[in-house]
Amino acid sequence: GLASVIYTDTLQTIIMLIGSFILMGFAFNKVGGYESFTKKYMNAVPSVVEGDNLTISASCYTPQEDSFHIFRDPVTGDIPWPGIIFAMPITALWSSCSTA
Repeated sequence: GLASVIYTDTLQTIIMLIGSFILMGFAFNKVGGYESFTKKYMNAVPSVVEGDNLTISASCYTPQEDSFHIFRDPVTGDIPWPGIIFAMPITALWSSCSTA
């Protein structure tokens, strides 16, 4: 029962990891490598940014300078990583203790 599920999950994890690394290799080969990928991403902007009554701020579609950094500025960055690091353990502990 449970042992077969564990073995199946392990095998599927290995297959998915191998497949994802193969896919990553094909993708980087297609765009010309990691350096080319970062250059293309930083220059990527949509060709249409205004609709009938819709005007989108440039900050919504322009790649940020720190796009490839894991820990962005904690105050001005768009990902609140301090909140995730400090608040998630408290929330997880509360959730684990309240469901028991």
